[in-house]
Amino acid sequence: MVIDPEMTLGRLVAEHPQCARLLEELHLDFCCGGEQTLAAAASARGLDGATVALACEAFARIPQGADQEGERDWLSAGIPELCDHIVECHHERVRRERPRIEELLATVVRVHGAKQPELALLQDTFRSMAAGLERHMAREEQQLFPACRGAAAGAGVDEQLLALHAGEHEQVGAQLGELRALGGGYNREGALCSTHRSLLGALERFEADLHRHIHEENNILFPRVRALGAAGAAAQAPRA
Repeated sequence: MVIDPEMTLGRLVAEHPQCARLLEELHLDFCCGGEQTLAAAASARGLDGATVALACEAFARIPQGADQEGERDWLSAGIPELCDHIVECHHERVRRERPRIEELLATVVRVHGAKQPELALLQDTFRSMAAGLERHMAREEQQLFPACRGAAAGAGVDEQLLALHAGEHEQVGAQLGELRALGGGYNREGALCSTHRSLLGALERFEADLHRHIHEENNILFPRVRALGAAGAAAQAPRA
């Protein structure tokens, strides 16, 4: 198996989901930045693209299966199944983890906020992102995913609806970057107490799941729906 450094990050993770773990470790953005090539993204981080490609090849050889959460081959899944997965896995995780993270944040800010004012900014940024995510996920479930299922059944797709959600994904990606910066890169060695350590771990896991969530929409679901729409339009076009 040879991985071309000129492959885009989105395509790389779509074809080799196991590589997501490595890209997370290297902080290479495969969700909102999925159109970047591996070589360009690595270079921007001061890394050698060929070396990173070799490391990706090693990760891609790891057997994948449905038991490896987030690492199933979603390219071969049906669009309705992919939509169901995003709701049942990613949306439910956001709704489950949000209250826990907010509780940890409240404790850490109460205990350490006076001496560490960035903790209050961390709390405010998370609250803002989480509130936006709730609205975003509700619109996905009520509008976007029914439209995607319709596209799979032969109906058209509203490009403006896809563009709206892709734009909101960009906003979430920016907020995740702010959270990581305010959280000191989620370095548990610098944790102020055991609760702070738990918070940093929870935020990092929350980030990783959102990266997969956005990747599965931006780099798998949306291109497939657009392709179906283009094929349907071509089929209906009058022939000379």
